Amino acid sequence: MSASEREFYLYPDGKRVQVSREVYEEYYHSKRKERYFMEDLKRGKTIVNQEEQTVSFIPGREDSYERLLELGQQFPASGELLEDKVLAIILLNKALKTLTPKERELIRELFYLGKTERQVSETLNMAKTTLHRQSKRILDKLKGLLE
Repeated sequence: MSASEREFYLYPDGKRVQVSREVYEEYYHSKRKERYFMEDLKRGKTIVNQEEQTVSFIPGREDSYERLLELGQQFPASGELLEDKVLAIILLNKALKTLTPKERELIRELFYLGKTERQVSETLNMAKTTLHRQSKRILDKLKGLLE
């Protein structure tokens, strides 16, 4: 039987299904690709160079946090300490209390409610350029208070 006359089968759910050569090849190509992503990339590789007589290890692209800790890998502390964050919030609240009610409303709309300058300018019935200028002035004022 020549290669062109060969029959190709797949076994979904344990049932034998005849398919074309193209479907068969594509199926096994995608299976290989899946194995590459699920296994090969995760595993490290040892490369031996006979000419230079060197051995090098290329770690896998994915590793577990626990295994890295077992190997003695050091990780920097993530982010700020809770105390630093609390202090920053307290200082920001004190700085916000120095603003006028109108300035606080503008900051609340822009930064706490996440509205755009266009939306806030319509809500407060103010020109967008005026709003932008005022918000910049208020932010500079807050920055000065926090420094």
